Amino acid sequence: MKEGLVENEEVPESSSPGDIVETQFVGDGEPQTIPIPDLMSAKQNDISDIVEDIGYGPYHWKVVVAMGMMSFSDSTEIWIISLITYELKCTWGTSTFEDALIPGLVFLAMAIGSFVSGILADKYGRRQVMLVVYYVFAISAVTSALALDYYMFVILRMCVGFCIGANYGISICYSAEMVPLARRGFNLLLLDLIWAFGGAYICLCAYLVMDTSDNGWRWVIVLAAAPCILSIPILHYCDESVRFLLMKGRTEETMEVLQRMAKKNGKEPVEGTLKPVSNTEHSWSEIFKAPYTRRSYLMVIIFGAIVWVFYGFLYLLPDMMSYGYCDLSQFFETSYTNAEGCTMYTKDEYLFLLVTNILYIPGYIISPVMAEYWGRRPTLRFGYIAGLVFTALMMICLGAVTLYIELFIVVNLYGLCIATVWLYTPELYPTHLRSTATGTHNGFSKIGAAAGTFLTEIVDSYSIRYSILIYCVLLLISSIATLMLQHETMGISLRDDHDLDLCTPEPEEEEEKKRFGLEAQPEYGTESPTSSNNSKDQ
Repeated sequence: MKEGLVENEEVPESSSPGDIVETQFVGDGEPQTIPIPDLMSAKQNDISDIVEDIGYGPYHWKVVVAMGMMSFSDSTEIWIISLITYELKCTWGTSTFEDALIPGLVFLAMAIGSFVSGILADKYGRRQVMLVVYYVFAISAVTSALALDYYMFVILRMCVGFCIGANYGISICYSAEMVPLARRGFNLLLLDLIWAFGGAYICLCAYLVMDTSDNGWRWVIVLAAAPCILSIPILHYCDESVRFLLMKGRTEETMEVLQRMAKKNGKEPVEGTLKPVSNTEHSWSEIFKAPYTRRSYLMVIIFGAIVWVFYGFLYLLPDMMSYGYCDLSQFFETSYTNAEGCTMYTKDEYLFLLVTNILYIPGYIISPVMAEYWGRRPTLRFGYIAGLVFTALMMICLGAVTLYIELFIVVNLYGLCIATVWLYTPELYPTHLRSTATGTHNGFSKIGAAAGTFLTEIVDSYSIRYSILIYCVLLLISSIATLMLQHETMGISLRDDHDLDLCTPEPEEEEEKKRFGLEAQPEYGTESPTSSNNSKDQ
């Protein structure tokens, strides 16, 4: 019996171009040609291309709702401490220092939550960490409304702050990883709008409920937590981030999520296989090592300064009204003393703060538009420098009407800056570092917020202008930092591999890469000259 192989046999027409052809002799009969599939030639799809093809649709609305509720809670937490300060002073006789300590400790807890959750989310998954934190938030928030004394209240609100800090950064990363490039700015806009409506919602709750009884402030806390608690079932129906699953090598689960996404959005089923990405163990300090060193330190300054100013300003506004800065309160009734001798906000002041939250919306809308058509870096530079100019003008009292105009411009510039920072930061890092880096920058920024709110409460008792002067110094430093940014991420998909730089390198970065022995990567969607030549040769 003769068996063997015939080399250099012509490929039958029925064979596909990628087939390896093996010809076998069976017995004394004619040779039979058997095509063997070349597994290496199977179509491999990049995760970014698949997400782009699936597009934005009904699947993503549950993502917006689930992530938006944490943004909503972040806003209500910021405002609620400011709104109930007088009630706490009346209930427990707190001092000015104790009043200032509450927001400072809450923001410090947010910082810790951001640091810890970012690392955990890169290790165990975005969805798993968020679910645990959501439940802890629900318990802590409701329990804090039943606090028996000042210390119990502070501890429970710190738990709430920890949860908000933990989930907010993850929610931004999760949203960025699940939506196509063209809708990344739009998705963040929705989260920012929800943030603004969260502040307006809690001011409305205070307007309706605060003075109904001595425990009105407790009901306001419960109402503040209710929307986030009600959204927990929605998070259960959200899938894990497809980029995280692929990074961990869970390819089958990644394809299942992509198929569900395609079906829900009315697209054709995903075909082929997924191009694998590297999963590298990393430490927290990696984000401050090459090639991320410069961008990371600059973002600590840029992120921290605007959050210090942004949240400090939320506490400055009520003080501006209470102290009658530049006759700001001449158009409405200000704080009064009740029968027990306690100072209380009036309904007019609650309405003023409600309107102030609505005034942030134009800045949030303008931010993604400018960032998508002008670029992230130019938008940041414009926002910070213009914010510095108009913040400085508030130190000059030219009347209440002028101050109102300045306040409108300033809150929109602050909103534009912070929205652009949240859009820009996750784009600067690959998947295995993205949540860690975003959580780290958010953590440092919350330390700034803790210092900002604490100092605002203390400094305002001496002079409103001192607080404004501090904001100007911070905006000046951060404006210089924006001018030193080297990376532009507009129009570039999120990167997944640890050995690929996320952004198109500029000349300065190429020199830095050569110094560290790293090759500069081509811009996403383009080929390097070398690869192009190789393909022609082949």
